[in-house]
Amino acid sequence: MEVNKQHIKLIIEDTKIKFNEKFSIHKRLNILKKIIYWKQIENAKKKCNIKKGANLYALEFLILPQNLNRYVRIKDVQEYCNTRTKEKTGNPLGDPPRAFEILRKDKLPLEWSEIKIGKDKYVKYTPHIKEKICLEIIDTHKNKSDSFSKSIIDEKLKLSNYRCCITGIPQDNGGLAADHFIPKEKGGVSNSDNCIIINKLLNEKKNKKMPIEWFCETLLTNFMNICKGIGILEDCKDKIIKFIQDF
Repeated sequence: MEVNKQHIKLIIEDTKIKFNEKFSIHKRLNILKKIIYWKQIENAKKKCNIKKGANLYALEFLILPQNLNRYVRIKDVQEYCNTRTKEKTGNPLGDPPRAFEILRKDKLPLEWSEIKIGKDKYVKYTPHIKEKICLEIIDTHKNKSDSFSKSIIDEKLKLSNYRCCITGIPQDNGGLAADHFIPKEKGGVSNSDNCIIINKLLNEKKNKKMPIEWFCETLLTNFMNICKGIGILEDCKDKIIKFIQDF
C-alpha cells in the first residue's frame, strides 16, 4: 500500500511538472479561473436545487467551453434555453426572457455582473459580489449611534430576498437601505421588528415621516389621482376599503 501511495505521488508530481512546462503562468491562471467558475455554477445548481428546465439550461449555457468565465449576451442565453426546451419537450419555452430573469433576480439575487454593449445586455455569474454589496448596505449604519446590528440587516436582506419590501424592486435599481419603519425620531427602536429593507430613493422620500402619513401622502395619493384621472376612483375606493377589511 505504501509503495502504491508513493507511486501515485510521483505520478502527480510528474504531471504537475509537465503541466507547468506546457502552459505559461497566464495560461495556467486562465485554466484555474475557468475551473473555479465551473465550480461556482455547480454550487449554484445545488444551492437552488436546479435539476431540470430553463434554469438548468441557462446555467448549462454558462459552462459551455466558449462561455466559461465570460460575459454572455442575455439574448443568446434565452435562445439556448428555448432550443433546449424544444429538444426536450417538443415545445418552445413559453417566456424565455422571464425564465432567465427569475433565475437572476429571484433565485440567485445580487450574484450577477451586468454590462451593456450597444443595445445588448451581457451578464456573468459572479457570486462573490453579493457579500460586497451587502457590506456596503451594512456599512452605512456602522458609524451611526443606536442603529441596526450587522446580524439584523443580514437577516432582513435574506428575508426580503434582497429586494425592497414595499415595491419589490431589486438592488440594481437604485440600491437598497436598511430603514427604521417607525423613525427613531418618533420613538422607533433599532430592533429586528422595526427594520425594513427599502429602495434607497424611496427611503429618501420617506425620511422621518411615520409610515401611514408617508404612504397616504405619497404612494396612495399618487395612485388615487391616477384612478381619478381615468374615471375609476369610486370603484377603487370600494375595492381598497374591502381589501383592508378582509386583510
